[in-house]
Formats: sequence, structure tokens, C-alpha cells
Amino acid sequence: MAPLIALLLLGAIDLTRAFYYYIILENATRESARVLIDFPYQFDDSEACRAGIREAQSYVTLTCSGGSPTLSISPSASLATTPARRVPGRNPVTVTATTTFTPMTPLIQNFTGGTITLRAQTTMMTWY
Repeated sequence: MAPLIALLLLGAIDLTRAFYYYIILENATRESARVLIDFPYQFDDSEACRAGIREAQSYVTLTCSGGSPTLSISPSASLATTPARRVPGRNPVTVTATTTFTPMTPLIQNFTGGTITLRAQTTMMTWY
């Protein structure tokens, strides 16, 4: 009976860690979207991306240049103007963060195939 209880406890810890990582990703996407909404003409996408990276920094190392884990912004700022700007109007801006999570319990690793892909997304409307 003790091994079954230990396995359930470790599984619960793994699921709690995965949920905590998801909350970190959600906060990072929300912070990036907030920078894009609040400062449309002062910052290009790189500043919003850095804000998301700072938000998740000590737990998940996000990048904006592709790869995994990643943080992406859609639609991106127009690079035709200097400085880069967003299109004026009431438009949605979507920020997505993706990372892989590796459970520490061997049984859950076997059940999930070794890793779990976590993805958080925030969409906000612009007002400029």
C-alpha cells in the first residue's frame, strides 16, 4: 500500500509543478500583452518580449527568436516605419508562450511520453 500512496503523492507533486509552470507562462504572456497595449508607439515587439522574459525569468527561460521554449507575438509590429509601430485601431494582439515540462516521476514520464508541452496564450484588444 505504501508504494501506491508514494506514487500518488509524487504524481500530485508533478501535476502541481506543471500547473505552476503554466501560471508562470500565463503571467509572462499577460505582461507582454500589457506592454504592447500600454505603450504602442514607444516600444516595438522586442521590448514586449523582454518584459515577458523578465516575468518568467527565474523559472522558465523563454526566447523570442524561435526554438523552445518560446514567446511569440501576433501580429507583429510593422517594421516599415522607424521606429517600428503597431497598426492604429482596435485590433487584437495575441501573445503565446510554449515550453516543455518534464515530470520527475518515472511512471508519469512513461504515461506522458517523457515531456508535456505547456502553452499559454493571452489576447488583448488595442485602443490606439
